Order: sequence, then C-alpha cells, then structure tokens
Amino acid sequence: MRLQLNDYCMAEDGLEGRMVLISGATDGIGEALALACAALGAQLVLMSRNKQKLESLCTKLQETTGQAHLYYAIDHRRAGEVDYLKFAEFLSKQDRPLDSLVVNAGHIAALQGLRNYPLETWLRTVTVNQHAAFLLARSCIPALELSEDPSIVFSNHDCNSAYWGAYAVAKSAVLGLMEVLAQELDGDKPIRVNGVDPAPVRTKLRTAHFPGVHPHTYPAPDQVIAPYLYFIGPDSQGTTGINYKVNPDYSG
Repeated sequence: MRLQLNDYCMAEDGLEGRMVLISGATDGIGEALALACAALGAQLVLMSRNKQKLESLCTKLQETTGQAHLYYAIDHRRAGEVDYLKFAEFLSKQDRPLDSLVVNAGHIAALQGLRNYPLETWLRTVTVNQHAAFLLARSCIPALELSEDPSIVFSNHDCNSAYWGAYAVAKSAVLGLMEVLAQELDGDKPIRVNGVDPAPVRTKLRTAHFPGVHPHTYPAPDQVIAPYLYFIGPDSQGTTGINYKVNPDYSG
C-alpha cells in the first residue's frame, strides 16, 4: 500500500532534541523545511554557499525559537573531497550525534538539447546535483551512526525527458544512490534512507526555467514539506528505500 504523506502532520514537539542538517537551506524547499524543523524543536545545521544568507536565516530562527542554530558555508560547484572531510571534522567537533540529513541542494544552468550541451555546464550540473550528494552523505555517515534514530532524506526529481540534460542524468544517479545506501545502511547500526520527489514547486530554480508559466501555478515550498518531515522524524522508523512522489502522476 502506498504511503499517503501529503497531509502528514507531526506533533508540535516532534523533532525536540534532534539535530537536522539541511543542504540548500537558504531558498525554496530548504528554507521552508528549516523554518518547520526549527519550529518543531530541532537544532539545525544549515548549509549553502551564501554565508550572508546563512547568518541571516540562523538569526531569524534563533529569534523565533529561542534556540541557537549552526551553519556551514560550502560551494558545491567547487568543493572537493578535502572540503567535505573538513566538514566531517566540523560535525565531529559538535560532540553530539547528527540525527537527520536532508540532501536538498540543486542546480540547473539551462534546459537545452544534448547535441549543443556545453561540457562545462554538464560538469558543473553533475557536480552539484550528483557528486556533492554522494560526498555530503558519505561525510555525514559517522555522525549519523552515533544517533539512536538516524535518517537521510534526498530531494529527488523524476525528469528523464527532453532538454533536462545533465540535471536529469544526475537526479537519476541520486535516486540510485538513495537505493544503494538504503540497502548498505540497513545493518547493525541502521540509518534509514528515503527520498521525496516534490514535483514542480514555486522555487527560483523552477520559475527561472519556465518563465511562461505563472508562478502561482505551482505550490509554495511549505506546501510540499510534509513528506520530508515524516522521513526526518521518528514516525518513519523502520521505513527505508522509499522514494515518495508528492504528485505520482507528474514527470518533468
């Protein structure tokens, strides 16, 4: 039976005492999720490449929740293995487990046909959407293994159709990464690994590439985060390897 999570509602203190890391945290789904998780009691580690936006969001969250939050600026377009190892050191210095990781950062330079696709654009797109997802997940596993109830959630996107190019290829790879990790991490110290495909959402990434579609045609980011909260929190214990589609009839 298919999970029905679009209207999932978490208890108001459902993330109390949990540390949650969100990449791509300063815009769109990442920002909406940060606001919701903080309101539900989580301490956050916010990640994006814009330090100023991270500082501003942390300040906003502390003012509204009374709890201090952490941030880590990293540019997924340029970061290499050493940068992610440094981030793993940053996590270890917090002297507490990481309970949930949300791999959400994404990048699309352009929608165009493969025959004219520039190699530089291809490499940057794959680096941000695919390689960074692997490197971030790998760097967080030791901290997640310290948690009594760890989880990883990937933002996925079914878009294997014309003109989606490197982004479609990278997102297909991330779905594969999610499935492989779900099996590999289901052992003595299980980490449940799931994904959410939110379908079109009113984000900068979406509206920039579909300027002919009125933005309010798409749901706002805070309208699609319920499945993320389910997979982040304790209600999803025992559930792993699921890629939940908010709109199962949509592709692209």
